Amino acid sequence: MPKNQEHTKLYLSEGVKLLYNNALPGILITFITSSTLAFSFLNSGNLFTKLTWWGLMMVVLIIRIIDTQLWVNADPVRKGDISWIVRFSSGCLVTATLWSAYILCFYHTFSMEEFTAAIVILSAMAGGATSVLSGNLMLSSLYNIIILLPMSVLLIFQPEQYRVNLGFLGVCFTLTMIISSMKAARYIKEAILLRYRNQTLLERMEKTIKRRTQEVYEISHIDALTGLYNRVSFLSAAEEISNRYKNNREKGFSIFFIDLDGFKNINDTLGHDIGDMVLISLSARLNDFYRQGNLICRWGGDEFIYLTTETDRHLTWQLAENMVTSLSRPILLDDQTITLGATIGIAVCPEHDTSITRLIQLADIAMYSQKGKYPERVAFYNHELEESLRRKITLNEALRYALDRNEFRAVYQPIVDGNGEIVSFEALLRWHFQGRDISPAEFIPLMEQSGRIVQIGNWIMEEACRILSEMLKLKSGISMCVNISIIQFYDKEFVDNVNNLIDRYAIPPHLLHLEVTESIIHSEQHTIYHKVSQLQKRGVKFSVDDFGTGYSSLSVIHNMNIDFIKIDRSFINNIENKGRTIVQAVKDISESLDFDVIAEGVETEKQAAILKQCGVHFMQGYYFSRPLEQGAALHILAAGQQLSPAH
Repeated sequence: MPKNQEHTKLYLSEGVKLLYNNALPGILITFITSSTLAFSFLNSGNLFTKLTWWGLMMVVLIIRIIDTQLWVNADPVRKGDISWIVRFSSGCLVTATLWSAYILCFYHTFSMEEFTAAIVILSAMAGGATSVLSGNLMLSSLYNIIILLPMSVLLIFQPEQYRVNLGFLGVCFTLTMIISSMKAARYIKEAILLRYRNQTLLERMEKTIKRRTQEVYEISHIDALTGLYNRVSFLSAAEEISNRYKNNREKGFSIFFIDLDGFKNINDTLGHDIGDMVLISLSARLNDFYRQGNLICRWGGDEFIYLTTETDRHLTWQLAENMVTSLSRPILLDDQTITLGATIGIAVCPEHDTSITRLIQLADIAMYSQKGKYPERVAFYNHELEESLRRKITLNEALRYALDRNEFRAVYQPIVDGNGEIVSFEALLRWHFQGRDISPAEFIPLMEQSGRIVQIGNWIMEEACRILSEMLKLKSGISMCVNISIIQFYDKEFVDNVNNLIDRYAIPPHLLHLEVTESIIHSEQHTIYHKVSQLQKRGVKFSVDDFGTGYSSLSVIHNMNIDFIKIDRSFINNIENKGRTIVQAVKDISESLDFDVIAEGVETEKQAAILKQCGVHFMQGYYFSRPLEQGAALHILAAGQQLSPAH
C-alpha cells in the first residue's frame, strides 16, 4: 500500500476513535446547555415550541448515545470504517442544526437575558467543538459554520448597531474557529502520525525481542542439528511431567533410551558430514512418533531419549519395536544407501523409579544389556541387569591392574591323538580375583572391549612359549596352542612379538599353533590374511576354534591355508544323534582340503569311541584331562603318561 493511502487510512481510523472517545462528554454538555437554555426562559407564549425543540434535541442526543455504544461494542477491526464517521458526523451536524434553529426560531421572542445567554452558549459550543471535533477537519468546520454563521447573518441585518457589530464579530469568530480547527486538525494528524511511528517502532522492537528471545531459547533448548529437545530442555520438561505424576495428574510414564548401532563406523569411514545427515534423517523418523504430551530429545552423539505417558508394557514394547523397525530402514543419501540398527532400553515410572535422572540411568542400563543382540533389540530394565552392569564395571576396573597384581595364570589342557598320546597342549588363561576364579567367558569379552586383550594376550603368549620350551626338553615334537583374539591382529607389533618369542625361547615355529575363532572370516580379511601369511611363512600353524557355530566359509579356510579345525563341543555333545553326521562330514572334507580335525569337549568314553570310528585325528576334553597347572603339565610329560580313551 502507498504511504499516502496508508496515512489517509490511519487518519480516518484514529480520527473516528478520537471523535467517539470524546462523544459522551460533548453529548452531556449539549444536554445540560440545551436544557438550561430551554427551561430558563419558558413562558406561555413559547412553551410548546421550546419543549418541541428540546424534545427533538433529546431524541438526537439519545440516538447519538446509542450510536456511541454500538461503536464501543463493535469489532475492533471494523471501528475504523468510513460508515462510522458518516454516522457520527450526521449526529453532530443535526445537533448543530438544532442549535442554529433555536436562534432563528426564537430570536424575535428573546429578552436581553436570553439573547445574551444564547450568544454565550453557542459561542462556547463552537469553541468547544474546535477541540472536541478536531479529529475531523470537515466536521469541525461545518459544525462551527452551522452554529455561528446563521446567527451572525441574522444579527448583521438587525436595525440596532450593536447587534450588527455582534453579527460581524460572529462572522470573524466563525472564520477564527475554522482556522483554529485547521490548526488543531493538523496538530492531531501530526500526533497520530507520531504515535503511529512510535507504535510501529515499538512493534518492531517487540518483534525483534521476540525473535531474539526465540533464538536464545532455541540455542539453549533445541539441538542445533536435529531440532529436537537438547538435554537441558528435556530434563526441564520431563520434571514437569514427573511433578504431574506426583500430584496424581499422570498415571506414570516410560523413558526409552535409544542408541544407534554402528553409527561410529559411519563417522569414521564416511565422515562427519554424512554422519550429521544420517542423524537428521533418523531424528525425523523418530519425530514421527511424537504425540501430544510426549518428549523427544537428542541426549548426545547418537543417543536419543523418548518419553511417553504410556505405561502399559505391551503397548510400550510395541512402540519401541516400531521405532527400531523405522530406524533400521535404509537411508538414501545421494548415491549411497546406509543402514543402521537401533537398541532401546525402557524404564517405567513408577514401576522402576520416580526420579527422572534415575529412570534415564535405568533405561541406559537396559539398552546397554541388549546392545549387539539380535533380533531382540528392546529390553525393559530389571534389577539383574543393573547388577550385571555393576559387575562388568567392577571387573573391567580390576582388569586394569590384574597383571600388576599377578592375578593371571596359564593352565594347559592336553590334546591327544587316537591312541591317547599327548601331542599338544592348549594354553588357557585363568583369572583369580577376590578369592575366586572368574570365568573366561565373562572377562575375555571385557578385555576385548577395552583393548586390554593386546597386553594380556602378549603375556599369555610369552608364558605359553616359555613353558613350551621346557616341555620340549621332556618330549620332542610336543606343540602348544594359544588362543588369539581378532583385536590382537590389529596390533602393529603382533607379528614382531610372536617372532621375537620364537627366537627368544628357541621354539621350532611349526610347534606353535595359534587358534582363532570363526569371526576372523568376517573381519578385515586383507589385514588379517597378510599377518597370518607372514607367520605361516615362518612356519607357525593356525587353527580355527569353535568350528560350525559362526560364519564358517570353507573357501576362506582353504585360502588361508588353515592347518587345524576344532569342531565345537555342541556337535560332540550331540554326536550320538545328528552330530555324528556333521563330524563325519567335516572329517571327510578335511582330507580334500588338507587340514586336521580336533574334537573339543570330549567328556565320555562313548563320545571318544565314536570320534575314533569317524577317524578324527585329535581329541581334547575332560574325558582325557582337565586343564592342568604348569607343574602338573610338566610332570605328566616327564612321566610319559598316556591318556587313552580307556583311561
